[in-house]
Amino acid sequence: MKESAEITILPYCWLTVCKTFFERYPNPYASHVLTEDTVHREIKDGKFFNKRIFLKTASTALPDLFKKLVKKPQVLILEEVIVDLYAKRLISLTRNLEHKKLVVASETTEYIPSYFDPNKTVMTRRTTIRSPLKGLTGRLIEKVCHVRAITNARKAVQGLLYILARDNGRARRGRDVAFG
Repeated sequence: MKESAEITILPYCWLTVCKTFFERYPNPYASHVLTEDTVHREIKDGKFFNKRIFLKTASTALPDLFKKLVKKPQVLILEEVIVDLYAKRLISLTRNLEHKKLVVASETTEYIPSYFDPNKTVMTRRTTIRSPLKGLTGRLIEKVCHVRAITNARKAVQGLLYILARDNGRARRGRDVAFG
């Protein structure tokens, strides 16, 4: 199993980030996102619950090993989001719904206001990649998928920042973001 965590400081207030989170596609950093469908929404106990399904395709060519194992280079992704307006917390859990015999990928991302600056949002992302296959094949799949997950996570941040800047009349600048 491969795990990683990353903290990013977004130069926008939490409420702006929450609004934009649900409008982040399409963007030029996410050409691999083919479709998005909302399958459930509800407000319960002061929290907003949202479930969406995304159809994504491989953004780069698959290694030869995967080409033999994967019939189609597309995957359905389930995203479950909870927005707690009282606690000022947005939590997103995403996981793949297909190719689970090869790899199970999950990502939990939390957005909270910065303690030091209310005009900024702290985004904490935790990624877990696990292959049910044993031995060298399983470890290789985990390694390749983990590297791609990190690369794609950074593109996702760039895409979110692009939409935030566009919708808030700001030019995006690299120094506005801190990766940790």
